[in-house]
Amino acid sequence: MTGDSEMRNNTSSASDATNGSGGGTIDVEHYRKLVKQFCDMRRYQTALFWAEKVCCLSQNDPKDVYCQAQCMFLLKEYHRAAHTIRYHKLEKTHIPCYNLLLECLYEAKEYNEAIVVINTVDIEYLASSLINQPLDGGGMDGPSLLFGEEGCKNEILASISFLKGKIYEAMDNRGLAMDYYVQALHKSVYCYEALEALVQHEMLMAWEEKELMQHLPLEHQSSESDAKFIKKLYETKLKKYYESIGPNTNAEETPIGNMSTLKSIKELNDKIQMTRNSDASIHKNVLPKFMTPTQNQILSPANKVLEDLKIPPFSLQVSLTRASSLINDSQRSHMETPNRNRSKDSADSPTSILLSTSMQRIQKSTDVMAAEAEKHFYDCDYKKSFKLLNELLKIDPYHDGARTVQIGCLAEFGDYNKLFYVAHKLVDRYPDKAISWYAVGCYYDMIGKSDPARRYLSKATSLDRLYGPAWLAYGHSFAKENEHDQAMAAYFKATQLMRGCHLPLLYIGVECGLVKNLELAEKFFYQAMSIAPLDVFVLHELGVIKYEYEFYESAEEVFRTTADIVTNRAKQNKEEVSARWEPLFNNLGHCCRKNKKYKEALEYHQYALLLNPNTPQTLTDIGFVYALMGNLEEAITYFHKSLALNRDCIVTSTILKTCIEDLMDDESIIDEIYGKQAWDSYSAHKIPKAPNQFPTIEEEDSPSVKFTGMKLKFDDEDISTNSDNIDPNVIMDMSMDI
Repeated sequence: MTGDSEMRNNTSSASDATNGSGGGTIDVEHYRKLVKQFCDMRRYQTALFWAEKVCCLSQNDPKDVYCQAQCMFLLKEYHRAAHTIRYHKLEKTHIPCYNLLLECLYEAKEYNEAIVVINTVDIEYLASSLINQPLDGGGMDGPSLLFGEEGCKNEILASISFLKGKIYEAMDNRGLAMDYYVQALHKSVYCYEALEALVQHEMLMAWEEKELMQHLPLEHQSSESDAKFIKKLYETKLKKYYESIGPNTNAEETPIGNMSTLKSIKELNDKIQMTRNSDASIHKNVLPKFMTPTQNQILSPANKVLEDLKIPPFSLQVSLTRASSLINDSQRSHMETPNRNRSKDSADSPTSILLSTSMQRIQKSTDVMAAEAEKHFYDCDYKKSFKLLNELLKIDPYHDGARTVQIGCLAEFGDYNKLFYVAHKLVDRYPDKAISWYAVGCYYDMIGKSDPARRYLSKATSLDRLYGPAWLAYGHSFAKENEHDQAMAAYFKATQLMRGCHLPLLYIGVECGLVKNLELAEKFFYQAMSIAPLDVFVLHELGVIKYEYEFYESAEEVFRTTADIVTNRAKQNKEEVSARWEPLFNNLGHCCRKNKKYKEALEYHQYALLLNPNTPQTLTDIGFVYALMGNLEEAITYFHKSLALNRDCIVTSTILKTCIEDLMDDESIIDEIYGKQAWDSYSAHKIPKAPNQFPTIEEEDSPSVKFTGMKLKFDDEDISTNSDNIDPNVIMDMSMDI
């Protein structure tokens, strides 16, 4: 009996302890703080252990379930975290859980499931419920939709829009993705990731980026000083092209040295506006030998790209209107949260800094330094860009934006040893990043090994298929070996990914020119100029196309404009004109020769020889101009110099032979060699000149001796097997993949 009594007493005590009527209590809030502490110390497994126990103690309170799922997300258990939220059906009632669920599905690459969630859950209804609830989180039955964090309303809604944009971009719906990115920026001007996605993925044109900056609701979401600060930071991320040329442009602030050049650029831009949306042929009176087969028969992908460019998949105006309407609907959320209503007395806070001081200090930011280096790079000031990058990389050796520009600079300098070191270090530390294998591919491309270059560049595109520079470099590896179809396929992909960048259009135009589809090439160059009107590489290629059309006066005008920009940029940068521009001045010399301006042609060819001495082609050019001017002795001298460097050049040998024959027909030369009496005795018995012998060099218009061998950039004749004659533009193209 006694044992039975003791057993009943023990059972009663256990029951009392279970019901909490005795034996102490458990403070759930203590364990919640413990979970947060372990998360801050990055002990995620420990945090998850206690978070699961807190959920049991609180009977699956939504706030605790969210914390548990977040621990799973931090442990990269994305499917598990998504299942936890869905099991409790919190994505339909709580905005943070909805946000976390979308991020879990995105990281797990379950894009279709994420879109189902987007289409199923009415986030706008949840947002309206959030706006109508009191700012202190009370006054409603049940927990707050934001778990008491009302100060983050705009940021969480912006995060949801940003995640929707990432999901749709992963599904190749870039138009809808851009729309959501714009909405994210309007819901919170502090959502930098949305701006980065728009800018780094080249989704917007230069003028669209400028318009977006003008319409950001900075005055509604920040103070006046903060608005200026944020706008200054964001503008450093925008495109570095000269996006527009206004009527009152100050010539001293542009790379254009005189107003006549500026006028030429304006005329070119006017022509772009008239022709960019036209289906008609640009040149209908072109000689038949330049005409190509029907466009429906060849290069149909190129024509499709042009058609797609006429119908943009995204309208910034529509997105701005939609975003503005959303702001009007949620005006209370934007205006009444604690982060927006900062008193003027905050200026006296010990943490406040003067705006002018802040602007000075922020110049040391690595992001600002990287943007400045990129600007110098686009201005062809590679030395200054590289110097700034060296300072930046001492602070942050693995800054992605800086590393991309650094790879371009090293390709420009031809420093493959340094590039090998950079690529090796990136692969060792970040083997899962696209930029690491992009650097390796650029190295192999620089040393002339195309097969491994393509393999590594292909790996970079597989790791990040939105990484545009890898697609461009992949196309270059084919273009160097004249595999035009595969090169254009890579450039077409880059065009889809880089809507706001002119480089893919430029390279497609180059490939079209190489296959002699001049009309299509010119259209792509005009499209590229509509994005970057003052890009010297686009202008140079456009001049080459006009030369191919035999529009020599127009070609000369374009080349002169390009040369003016190049020389004035060099003066602004206080450096000499780069040797890479030797083809530009040679081409300008060809145009002057065709237009009978022999003295000017000679000056440009001599300047090209100064930029790149001992170039056999340039020596041949100078000799040919001297021959046309009647100075056969100087012509023969330069032809001999050219053949000393490249003895296999048939063109030079043929013209040299003609010059020597013409020179020998000159009696004054014979008198000087043999004396007048000996020559008179010889001439009395010499055989008459046959009528079908070689004509003189002055007969330039005769098709039998017409000089067409001087190589422009896209001529069919190979340059030479000599390694010194490799076109430096190949390296230039690699460095423009920014």
